[in-house]
Amino acid sequence: MTPRRALLAGGGVVAVALLGYPALVLSDGAPFPSVADCVDVAAPDEEGELDLVFGRRSSPIEAEVLLERVRGVGYVDAELRRDGCGRWQVLYGGIESYRQGLESRAEARAAGLEAELELEPPG
Repeated sequence: MTPRRALLAGGGVVAVALLGYPALVLSDGAPFPSVADCVDVAAPDEEGELDLVFGRRSSPIEAEVLLERVRGVGYVDAELRRDGCGRWQVLYGGIESYRQGLESRAEARAAGLEAELELEPPG
């Protein structure tokens, strides 16, 4: 095989890998990762750091609006953080136990906020 043919054959392998993998991943019609992949709702028997998440927004401006609303009802230590899906989440990270998280979630919902207790992502 000539060096030129070997180079062309190698380029074909690279092209298949570059085009084949995304095509395979997207074959179910969903982008990677999906928004659902970035939500890990905590269960009572799971261990790990917990966050009270008030919502996710596509832009930092939208997230800031939600953050101000969350702080306005008493979660003054709430913060913004990027999730693994490129969205902005508003959360309170001072949850020390699942029970405390459930109580905080109930308080937040009583104040009209959508809140969910989630496992803090690793890292």
